[in-house]
Formats: sequence, C-alpha cells, structure tokens
Amino acid sequence: MSTTRLRQIGLLERYSATRNFLILDSCVVSSARYTAGDGSPLSAETLFPALQILIETHAPLGVRFEGREDGSDVAFVRLPTLDLSRIVTFSRHKNLRGAMEKHFAQGFDTQSDTPLWRLEVLSDNTVLFAVHHAIGDGLSGAAFHKSLIHALRASRPLNSSPRVAVPDIPLLAPIEDLTDVKPSLIKFGREVYRTIVPSSKARSAWTGHPVPEVPNLETHVRFLTLPALDTKDFSAACRSHQASVTSVLYVLTVCALARLLANDPAHYKTTSANVAISLRGIAGIADDVMCNYVSLHHTFPSLDTEFSWEHAARYAAELQQKKHKSRGVVGLLRFLTGRYVDYMSDLLGKKREAGFVLSNLGRFQAPPGEGQWSIGEVFFGQCDVVVGAAFSMNVVGDPSGALNISFTWGETSVEGTSMETFISIFQKLFHSLPA
Repeated sequence: MSTTRLRQIGLLERYSATRNFLILDSCVVSSARYTAGDGSPLSAETLFPALQILIETHAPLGVRFEGREDGSDVAFVRLPTLDLSRIVTFSRHKNLRGAMEKHFAQGFDTQSDTPLWRLEVLSDNTVLFAVHHAIGDGLSGAAFHKSLIHALRASRPLNSSPRVAVPDIPLLAPIEDLTDVKPSLIKFGREVYRTIVPSSKARSAWTGHPVPEVPNLETHVRFLTLPALDTKDFSAACRSHQASVTSVLYVLTVCALARLLANDPAHYKTTSANVAISLRGIAGIADDVMCNYVSLHHTFPSLDTEFSWEHAARYAAELQQKKHKSRGVVGLLRFLTGRYVDYMSDLLGKKREAGFVLSNLGRFQAPPGEGQWSIGEVFFGQCDVVVGAAFSMNVVGDPSGALNISFTWGETSVEGTSMETFISIFQKLFHSLPA
C-alpha cells in the first residue's frame, strides 16, 4: 500500500510514540452516548457515512507512523485508504467501564495499513474513540465527538461502504513550530540537577507504588457523575471565591488523599501532582481540531485534610500564571534527543514521579444544529499507568450540565480498595464544600 510521507514527528509526538513502543502507555479514550429521536441503533449504514466526513476533515485520522518508534527517523505518513470494517467494532454489551479498560490494555500496530485510532460502538449507542496520544490529546477526543454528532445530523447521500479514500489535507505542525517552547535557564538547570540529585520533596512525597519492573497496562476505571444542579451551584461558588473548577477539584483531591493516608505508617506530608494545561490557545489552535498540544504544571501540595477556598483561589491564580511557562516542559524534551528509550526504560522499578494527574476538558458543548441525533454522557480517560501518576482524574462537563469524572489507575500503581475509598471520600467532600 503506497503511503505519502507528511513530516517527522515532533517533540511531544516522539515522547508519546516511544512510550507506546515500550508498552508504557496505550491510548486516550473518550466516549459519548448518541441517541436517535426514533430510537434507531447506530449501525454501520448510519455511522460509516458520518465517519467519512470526519476523515475528510481531520488529517490525523488518516495517518500512521513510518519508521520504528525507537529510532531517530520516525515520520507521519498518510494512508491512501481506510477500511472502516477493520477500525470499527460493534459490541452487543453496554459495559462502558469494561470497554474502556479493554482499550487501555491494547496498543496500536503503528506500522500496519490501519490508522492510529479505533472505534467501538456499544449496544446502547455509546461510542468509544481510542486514539494514540501522538495524534490526539484529551480535547481531540471531544473534537472527534463534536464532529461526529455534526456529521450524523448532516444530510448527504449515504455511502455506507467501509472503504474511505483519505484526502490530501495538511497535518498541523508540531507544537514547537507554533510557539516558543524553550525552557528558561533556571528551569533547565533545575531539571538537570533534579535528574542527578532528586529533591527531598520528591523522595518523601506520596506517589503510590513504585513503577513496576515489567510494564503492565492493566488499568482500572471508575466513573462519577456530579448532577447538573450540584454542578451549577459548584461552579457559581468557584467564581464567587475567585477559584476555578480545576483548582477546586485539585484541592479536593489533595484533601481526599490526605484523609485516605491519615493513618498510613509512612506519615506522608506531601504528594506530587500534575495538572494538564492545554497549549492550544497559546498556539492559536481551536478546541475543535485534533492535535497533541498539552503540557503539565507540577507541584508538591501539602496533604491537608481540610478544604480551603483560599488555597483553591491561590492555585487558580498559579495555574493562570504558569500557563505560558508550561511550554518549557515540552522544550525540555529536546534534551532527550537520542535518549528517549534509555530515559523511559530507566524509570522502571523506580519511585513514581507523581501521585495524581488532573485533566479538565471543560464543558462539552454540542454543536448547534437540527437533526434526530443528540449526544450526552461524555467521559474520557487515559492509560499512562505504568510510569505515570498513581492515578488520574479526568474531568469533562456534560452537555446536560453534569460534571463527569473518570478515575483511572494501574493494577500495579495503587491498591484498588484504596482508590474505592478515595473516591468515596472525594464525593463526600464535594457535597460538603463550605459556603
């Protein structure tokens, strides 16, 4: 099959490609339930024409890698055609949790004639979009579902053939070509020193179980939906205290973790936390585009058992202040050139770098338009359980106004019973927030 070479992969793309190659990560999964006014199932005859529209719109849906991901010459190539019958699976069950866990345990054949994404349709019309992190971040999953509901509502001649020609549309440049990701000298020096002499904060912070010696992608998922009415009051309270939804969820997570660990014999005082920061606004790229433009803000919060609006407000201001500076985290990847495999392999068997990571996509706004199809029950999650944080908290605002959260953790990263208790504590803290 003849392919067209597009460009070499960029810094973040290589980071994700190497992790997947080493079986340290698998995919990002986003799901949404589609409902037809007449109760119709989401069949191939309905779905395939809509997917053709998406493939004609989003260039990443038509690419794969060329070159081994542990090598220096790895590029994106455009596939000439896609066979949707090999990409889309129709299941007879409606077990969303089980389906998401299955996708997290499954990587991609990046050198075949299939793209870096796949789809599963459950019996209740829930669609799971699993995508390689090199071509899509969390917001890319939301962009996919927004495009899909728009395509389902569009009127065009039906062509339910599974074979789709991939059009010649440009692939976005990597993030480092769109904005300056060069880290400051201070940040660079600090990171170099940290790799040689880990700080006392890093050594003493709670980060779950150590990274396993042998990679294990087995991931556990739990869902939590905070009702629309509660979410509306919650958002209003955040604004009144000069906090943000993300900053309050961050503080609540730390408080819940502190209560969980209160009787731990290790007497942890801090944890290590990452919060995802989208770089799309800085790069001038809209949220309805598929790409991988994301960074992280890292902190060592104290394990305080009591919630503080003041702390939440401070952290909201901190996140805003660090937004542009977080680009430097991507820039640091330049110094791993030629050493990606060694660097990532060296993490095995070591202490984890983070206790939790929080990603908030914001409100999922379904595109306006008429038609019999509607969308709701939106969730997303990420694997990254081998060398990543002990657990992930993945947040998205549902079209209904509810707040949907998926918690993900690895079989080897933290005890399942501990996570069940943590989620229960978190839920109680949310519903007992002070005025």
